[in-house]
Amino acid sequence: MAGIPDHLFNLRNNFYLGSYQAAINNSDLPNLSPDDAVERDCLVYRSYIALGSYQLVINEIDSSAATPLQAVKLLALYLSNPHDKESTISSLKEWLADPAIGNNPILRLIAGIIFTHEEDYNEALKHTNAGGTMELCVFPFVFIFFTSHPCLYFFFIRNF
Repeated sequence: MAGIPDHLFNLRNNFYLGSYQAAINNSDLPNLSPDDAVERDCLVYRSYIALGSYQLVINEIDSSAATPLQAVKLLALYLSNPHDKESTISSLKEWLADPAIGNNPILRLIAGIIFTHEEDYNEALKHTNAGGTMELCVFPFVFIFFTSHPCLYFFFIRNF
């Protein structure tokens, strides 16, 4: 099938394999569409989050950024400040209730991640079960796997 080339394939591949530094290092991709540029930025900032560089993400994403980037910033805020989780979760719930942005796949994925960290599994699955992207389609299966194997779940949560 001849189609549009996937310019983000290598970046996604590095991210999904956990090669976060490689994803960051190889993220300078020319001639991306605006949607692809936002997806690239989300993957790069999520790589920084995975490496523990929360403050970098918080500082670099400003309030005028696209909704997916704002969602990634919200994840960085959530993970960086355990004492202010309620404020972050409140903002997340407001965004999810907004019909204009509530169906954004990155926002729903970040909601699933945050609610899973909060052990609010019903909310996590509620926002990720509709699918739409590969990550959203896989989320319920990963959830079931980890709930079936709690030792692996706790290892994953502590180490990633």
